[in-house]
Amino acid sequence: MEHDTNRPADGIPAPPTAAPAVPPSPAQPQGPRPALWAGITLVILGVLLLVSQFVPGMELWRWWPVILVGFGVRQLFGSRRERWSVRHLGEGLTTITFGLVLLGQMLGFLRWDVWLNILRLWPVLFISLGLEIIGKATRAEWLRVLGSLVVVAALAYGALVLTPQTGWPLVRATGGEAFRHVAPHSGSVTAGAAEISGAVGELTVLAGDDLVRAEGSSPYEPVFDVSTQGGRATVDVTGGEGSWMPMTPGSDIEVALDRDVVWGLVIDAGVSDYEVDLSELAVTSLALESGVSNGVLTLGRPDAAGGRDPVPVEIDAGVSALVVRIPRGESARVSLSDGLSGIESEGAWMRNREGGARIYESEGFSDAGAYWDIRIDPGVGGITLRYY
Repeated sequence: MEHDTNRPADGIPAPPTAAPAVPPSPAQPQGPRPALWAGITLVILGVLLLVSQFVPGMELWRWWPVILVGFGVRQLFGSRRERWSVRHLGEGLTTITFGLVLLGQMLGFLRWDVWLNILRLWPVLFISLGLEIIGKATRAEWLRVLGSLVVVAALAYGALVLTPQTGWPLVRATGGEAFRHVAPHSGSVTAGAAEISGAVGELTVLAGDDLVRAEGSSPYEPVFDVSTQGGRATVDVTGGEGSWMPMTPGSDIEVALDRDVVWGLVIDAGVSDYEVDLSELAVTSLALESGVSNGVLTLGRPDAAGGRDPVPVEIDAGVSALVVRIPRGESARVSLSDGLSGIESEGAWMRNREGGARIYESEGFSDAGAYWDIRIDPGVGGITLRYY
């Protein structure tokens, strides 16, 4: 009699069969899609920025705030891991507005002092935070959205109303004390070293007939220190020192230096809208700290001081938009190390690279005699080279 070897013996239960594998729920996320798209975005962005470093005329770096705008658009729709709510609308609009303000700065539609004006509205943060807390406590999503919209309104008002194309509504408020200091021209003084510092406001440096003249207004006690020895002048002019707050009036300082004196200059723009016009001055060296500013630097003839060597110009770009103006027909060499600042050139300039620096040489450049040797340490902003 044959026995079925697959049949269990009497009294012995058959072992349980393995349960069939349960297929994965279609609701579960499949694969690292967010990380994948984030990586692809960074690769594309890196390639575009790298190309813009080597291809003239491609100033793609100015558009980086579009990343923030795109992130805000993504926030509008929430994420796949949580249910969409109206709160996502408020968060997305806040990020988009922030990105648009930065984009307006980078493209030149908004001034770089816009954040000082927005800072004037800092109590809005308390209002927004209070609405957020009340919204969470009462589970009222519309209150949380209202808190975000308050921030959006503050950003828009600070950028579009408090920051016009000319003037400083924030820092030009009344209350600064007027001042005027003059050191008269002296025929015995032929050379000078001047240190000029702005504060928060406007700064102008230009040529004049007095040895030094400083005038304007400042909420602090200005510094005006002039001494002469052996035909050489030492000058220190600042708008004063103190603790600046959002409602503190700004300074408006104009400094005129003797056009008959050969100058070595150190200028700290501070947080300002500045214009440094050296077209009528003889300069042997210049160190410019741009700070947080929007400025114009106008240079004259590099051999105005009578030398035949390069005239060094050191610029720390800071967080600024800076226009450098060169007389047409004069020699200038601009070296800009790689960084977040971009550079644009108007007119004919010879472009090349040396090591990690971008080099721009003026039309007809020659190093046989005196020339402007401009070295720029980039910060965050934009540099424009222009002839006049």
